[in-house]
Amino acid sequence: MAATPLSYYPPEDQLAARIKSFESNASFAAERDASNENARLPRFLESPLAWTREDIGGELSQCVLKLSETDITSLENAAKNIEDQSIPLSSISTENFVLPQQLKESLRKVSDQCYYGRGFTVVQGLDSAKYSPERNVIIYAGIATHVAPQHGFLDKNRHKVLCHVVNAASEASSAEAAQKSPGFTDGPLAFHTDNCEILSLYALDVATTGGQTFVSSSYQLFNELAQTRPEVLQTLSDYWVLDTFKDYSQFPPVTRPMLHVADTGDVMFTYSRFPMAGFKGKQRNPTLAPVNEAQIAAMDAVQYIMAKNAVPLPWKKGDIAFINDMAIMHARSGFTENGHGLQRHLLKFYLRDPAQNWKIPVSAQKQWEKTYGPNMPDGGRDEEWCIRYEVGQEDDWNSNG
Repeated sequence: MAATPLSYYPPEDQLAARIKSFESNASFAAERDASNENARLPRFLESPLAWTREDIGGELSQCVLKLSETDITSLENAAKNIEDQSIPLSSISTENFVLPQQLKESLRKVSDQCYYGRGFTVVQGLDSAKYSPERNVIIYAGIATHVAPQHGFLDKNRHKVLCHVVNAASEASSAEAAQKSPGFTDGPLAFHTDNCEILSLYALDVATTGGQTFVSSSYQLFNELAQTRPEVLQTLSDYWVLDTFKDYSQFPPVTRPMLHVADTGDVMFTYSRFPMAGFKGKQRNPTLAPVNEAQIAAMDAVQYIMAKNAVPLPWKKGDIAFINDMAIMHARSGFTENGHGLQRHLLKFYLRDPAQNWKIPVSAQKQWEKTYGPNMPDGGRDEEWCIRYEVGQEDDWNSNG
């Protein structure tokens, strides 16, 4: 086992010490697989998706779509039409969730911004408290279908396409709370991806204090590491053994890179500390390959660089975020709720826009097929939409911090 302490959310003093070693170019090359070569990694990613905090600070307004009262009325009318015709949620499309041309074009630009711009956009202006749970989901699905129409499965059993992100630990016994994944507590989340194409979050309600979501460019992370510590990129592109914290007879450990490189030279990240470090009662199985020094150094470098370049997502209650999960990581600050649990309540989609034709590296294609492919023997998809949160739902979800 590695001598360096490893935790899901590294204490500041530990991270500072690790980064001091990192910046002094201390080498962990001895623990890397020497058969892999840095030559297959691009030297620099020239893209608007690569940005620092300073770069993006003056451009945040370009990453916001403010809905007008006319836009909101159009969305409400389109949702009512879905309800009146009893159209199933999985059948909502741009053809039946009909919007004015200008609003349609604005939502298409959200997709463009996510894939080829700065990597994220927040749609502002909805009043989530105004709507029933059903109406909130229909409006959310309608907006999403104009941005990225394909839904991904969020659960390990590959049926559910809508997730509720709540502080489930607050409603559980101490023993049960210790088994909750990081995303379903009130604690901070380290920078991570959800392992999808477009991550979307709808803030039905927010915390009393804290609970801020931060975004940071994975492409900028790549560029900084390529210039200063390319061997860390090599470590991230090696194969890691990831714990599922589930019954191995059904959900065995996953072996894959954290950094994927396509034959075109394009890259994408599917990254989290959680499967390596564990969290509270979910501790990494000691029968798995031990986490080595090179991996710990890589994870701490990721956390440090992502935090250095992070900006708070400009959103509040009623807003919807769309984030390119392949090129942008996100994190969350800890939070408090006003005297009751489950106050902070987000809806989550995994989306994909096939029209953008994003190249998926071979090493990530199996995961993408599980997320976006069929789940029926005949090649079809049977989707389950959880309109309301029910206790224990969070135990099914695939990626939670």
